[in-house]
Amino acid sequence: MYIIRNCFLIDGLADEGVDHAMVAVDEGRVCYAGRETAEALEMYRGWEMEDAGGRTVMPGMIDAHVHLCMNGEPDNFRNMIMENAGLAVIHGVKRAQEDLKAGFTTIRCCGEKGEIDMDIRQAVQEGTIAGPRILASGKALTITGGHGDMFSHSAMEADWIAEVCDGEDEVRKCARKRIKRRADNIKLMATGGGMSPGPATVAQLNIAEMAAAVQEAVKNGICTAAHCIGEEGCFNAVEAGVRTIEHGTFLNEETIRRMSEKGTFLMSTLCAFRTIKYGATAGVPEEHLKKVEMFAQHHYVNLHKALEAGVKVGVGTDTGTPFNYHGENAYELECLTDNGMTPMEAIKAATSVNAEALLQEDIGSLEPGKTADMLLVDGNPLLDITILQDKERIRKVYRDGSAVVDRDKGIMPAF
Repeated sequence: MYIIRNCFLIDGLADEGVDHAMVAVDEGRVCYAGRETAEALEMYRGWEMEDAGGRTVMPGMIDAHVHLCMNGEPDNFRNMIMENAGLAVIHGVKRAQEDLKAGFTTIRCCGEKGEIDMDIRQAVQEGTIAGPRILASGKALTITGGHGDMFSHSAMEADWIAEVCDGEDEVRKCARKRIKRRADNIKLMATGGGMSPGPATVAQLNIAEMAAAVQEAVKNGICTAAHCIGEEGCFNAVEAGVRTIEHGTFLNEETIRRMSEKGTFLMSTLCAFRTIKYGATAGVPEEHLKKVEMFAQHHYVNLHKALEAGVKVGVGTDTGTPFNYHGENAYELECLTDNGMTPMEAIKAATSVNAEALLQEDIGSLEPGKTADMLLVDGNPLLDITILQDKERIRKVYRDGSAVVDRDKGIMPAF
């Protein structure tokens, strides 16, 4: 039982923060979050008390799109190929802990080599290791020759990040295999991408195939996500009932309208365009950089259109992809504010909006009864959203009400 008083409160729901606020926590859950008053202090008399000194208390952030099997280096696919299963898990744990130290108390994995996310999730749940709340997808589902099916060697396919399935029956069976392993999410490849033999924009899993996976997910109360670059594949995923669209590079106006009508969420993953800034020095060919820049321009325009249409936009980073490092996830919030969001809207996107998108009703906001996943931040991110990128300013990270990161006391997650 403890109180954090004299704080600036961002609860993840309200449009404005609260000065001179306090938060009370008991048994890992929020009892009170609001204005600090004499009556409120009296109600919790005798509880352990911490003076925040005017620092910000806000919900722990949620990253709806990460890859623990990827390290952010330009040649990370080569690294994955060379890495054995044991090292993949160990490295995955360290990357998850980097996300936690950066203030991300929940991460959704969107396709992992050897389904390491499921094993790491179990270790965190058991208390064997400290880490963020992990929402696991295991392997993504793709068509033969689709995004993620890039090897002709069957031994490599067995341990890769995607499972091949063609036709409704195979997709349904693969979805059920993920559910058998207690997946929190089913990841679907609706279009090509950087790991496809063909064009990134080509449609892949069709409406009927994705709808089969969605049916299985809905029956089991879990989420679905679709990798979507090209126009046709984006539309197919929305029509199939997929809950979150990842990337959405070439969304057209009809698809945006359908997303708004159906309540489909968009995870823009703007962080993934860091290749434009850093690629040349790492030897990325100029032709490829020009293509990425062209994609980015379409992406920004369509994000603005989606926001104007009322589509709910969350925070997904695609962390682990080239130049997109674990622990730097909060850069996505800056990208969103550069593309039409206010700082408060970006924070909500990373907290309550993402919680809704991922069917996680127990987290994402600080209100009575909710799990006390929260941050103590040195400064006010409503005045400068970039302070959330400075890990030294994320002074404390609480999971289930316990401080798993406390930079004032030198407490860090240990493996």
